[in-house]
Parts: sequence; structure tokens; C-alpha cells
Amino acid sequence: MPKLTTASKYLFLILSCAAIFLVSARLSFNFTQSVALTIFSASVLATLVFWESRVAVAFLGIAGLILTKTIDIEHLIAFSSLEVVLFLVGMMVIVGLLREVNFFNWILCRLVTFKGMTAKRMVIALCVTSALMACMVDEVTSIIFMMAIVFALIDYFEINPIPFLIITVMSTNIGSIGTVLGNPIGILIATKSGLTFEDFITRAFPLMLVILSFSTAILLFWYRKELKKIDQKISAVGTDREAFGKLICVPMTREIRKEFFAFFITLVFIGLHHRLELISSSRE
Repeated sequence: MPKLTTASKYLFLILSCAAIFLVSARLSFNFTQSVALTIFSASVLATLVFWESRVAVAFLGIAGLILTKTIDIEHLIAFSSLEVVLFLVGMMVIVGLLREVNFFNWILCRLVTFKGMTAKRMVIALCVTSALMACMVDEVTSIIFMMAIVFALIDYFEINPIPFLIITVMSTNIGSIGTVLGNPIGILIATKSGLTFEDFITRAFPLMLVILSFSTAILLFWYRKELKKIDQKISAVGTDREAFGKLICVPMTREIRKEFFAFFITLVFIGLHHRLELISSSRE
């Protein structure tokens, strides 16, 4: 399939937007509705054809809505869900600090280099770790670090990467529903509906564990032939932590302890914030 040139991309956007505006006008949309639909569609299409400039495209769409007076500043701020954005920024800062001190490398290394490791145990460890990390630090961050450990395993054992990649991605997506921290959608739902961290823990987390258990069992059965080959590789290569550690393992340091403590305290207060609000309101 021939690659589109920049000129053809712009022409495609212009013609598409003109067609959308005309169709919406024929459907009895008023001017404001037609403009909003056109700008929204243009933003989506421009994101697809100019993916590397997706952030700029989003802001251009917002600017278009403001310039055409389709939306005012007051509603722009209200619809921006700044509480969600700022919460995500705070969590990303903490996770970034954990990444900088190699906390994730430290914990993942110890999960996959235990004695008596087999292919099935490795898969189960990856599934559980991927899901729990997604619960704590969001699915995007989880998948980044889990991919690092998967590629290290693949290089060390020289095995087929496809089963482990699919297993890790599926487990991360499943784990992201377990807590309010799992993905931005969960945070948005919680803030807009009034759901608390406890609501997710008592309702979503048990459901996540059930789904994860069934999915892990299905994946173990589906890739049973590949797992037998991996067991042979494990027997031949071994799982010496020192040898494998050259790829990803790092020692426990004071920095890791400090950042983990800060992360743990953050999770505790997120989990208890509803109870603290109840205590504060009862005293008033």
C-alpha cells in the first residue's frame, strides 16, 4: 500500500471535514453542533494521520472550539477534569522516582529467579505480578516494566517471545480493573460517580482475581506445547540468579527503600481517604 504524502494527508482532512460539516447541516444540526462535530472528527482523523503530533492536534482542536465560541473558558475548565489530570501527574512523579532507583527491576528479578522455577510457575508469576503492578501503578507503567523483564527472559533463555508478550499484556489489562489506580478511566469513573478506593477493592478487585485465574488457566493450556519447550530450555540453561542478574537485577539500596516507603504511604492514604473524610465530617 503506497504511503500517503503530507499534501495528500492535508487534502484528506480538508475534504473529510467539509463532508462532515455538510452532512451534519443536512441532518438539521445547528451551527454550533455542526462545528463541534466537525472539529471533533477533524481531531480524531488528524491524530490518526499525524500520530507523532497528536498532542498538538488535541490542543488545536481545543483552540478551534474556543475561537468559534463553541465552548467558553468556564466550561473548558469544568470539562478538563483537572482533578484527574493532577492526580495522574502526582502518581507519575512517584512512579518515575521508583523507576529511577530501579525499584521495579529489583522486585521483578526476585519474582522470576526463584529456586525450582518452571515454565508454568514463571507464567503464573508474570500474570500475578503484571496484574498487581497494574493495580498499583496503572497499566501503562506496568506494561513498560513487565516488557523489560519479558525481553530479558527471552534473551536469557532464547525462547519464543509471543506467548510471554500476550500473557503479560492480557494480565496487565485484567489487573487494571482491580483498583481505582489501574487506569485513567477508573480514576475518571471514581471522581465523577463518587466511588471510593474501598468500593473498587471490595467489588472490582475480587472480580479481577477471578478473571485473572481463569485467564491464566486458559493461557497455560493454550501455550502448553511452548511451555514444554521452555522447560527444556530452563533445564539446559538454568536459572542462576547471578547470571540472570547481569541483565536486569539490582541490589537493594537506601534509595529504593526511601522511594518505596513514600509510595507505600501514598497508597495507604489513597485507600483510607474515604474513612478520613467520614471522620472529619462526623466531627463537624
